[in-house]
Amino acid sequence: MDDSDGSALRQPKKRKTPAATFGQRLEYGLVRGVGFILARVPVGVASAMIGGLLWLVMPLTSRHKRALENLAFALPDMSVRERKAIARGMWMHLGRVAGEAFQIETLTKDPSRLELPADFDRFTALSANGVIGATPHLGNWEIAAVLSRAGGLKLAGVYQALHNPLVEEHLRAMRLPAYPGGLFSKGPELGHTLLSLARNGYGIGIVADFREMRGVGVMFFGHPAFATPLPAMLARASGRPLIAGAVVRTGGTRFRALMEEITVPHTSSREDDIAVAIQSLHTVFERWIRQYPEQWMWTHRKWARSRRRELTVRDVSFPAALPAETPGSNGTVKRP
Repeated sequence: MDDSDGSALRQPKKRKTPAATFGQRLEYGLVRGVGFILARVPVGVASAMIGGLLWLVMPLTSRHKRALENLAFALPDMSVRERKAIARGMWMHLGRVAGEAFQIETLTKDPSRLELPADFDRFTALSANGVIGATPHLGNWEIAAVLSRAGGLKLAGVYQALHNPLVEEHLRAMRLPAYPGGLFSKGPELGHTLLSLARNGYGIGIVADFREMRGVGVMFFGHPAFATPLPAMLARASGRPLIAGAVVRTGGTRFRALMEEITVPHTSSREDDIAVAIQSLHTVFERWIRQYPEQWMWTHRKWARSRRRELTVRDVSFPAALPAETPGSNGTVKRP
């Protein structure tokens, strides 16, 4: 099969999905109804409406409790009052992201809304023959694809498919125009497909801060955590650069792009090279999150806080972290 232009790889094969349940159909109707309204009001109004709604409602849920627990675990030196303020601010921000999702094109087609890095031209040149881009759930990751458009790069995206097949199909159709290289959910052929696209000059966009139980171990906010190795694997195998990027909110519906190149070693040990690169990636993520803590999704079960599997971080093997443990200065874990 000739995939020299990547066209044969743009669309993943459709999977057979079970019929939607009554509850899923009800959820789909709600999403379509709310989306109909949000798509027809000014984007700033849509953003503020859903942001305010989540700010009011979500602190009453169990997810808010989880966010506070994660904040205490990751930022123990911060006061309780500060952590509560960050958690409330997170819900406002996530609500804004949700409200803006129905007007992604409005945001991405207006260059005045996004402040690019001073050295953006360097990243454009670096990515000319393809790039692996990795972003955390920081700022508005839904519009991070605008960076590839600004640089003239064809982008393929990776996303987590939703359980509701009707909502999944609808939201995927909304996102697809931003990804001329295709939009792919996780599956057994994902790595091969993305590698082929990268080698053919496409950009690959990956939200890379998910907890991946079968992934690699990293130190994140001083504690061992699980991470997907996919960005580093693709960069090392394709020879394309690995760039960390995020689009953070500066106020209302205006944003600033953050970008940093991540070095991917090429030694005789593929596993060590990938581990080093993913740790470097998460070190950058952590620095950005510390700078904009209310703009990260603190509800993630990111850290290794159970004994479900043995976790290795940079050649140090230990049972998954418990809340009583404290990190040592060399990245190992000290036990009381």
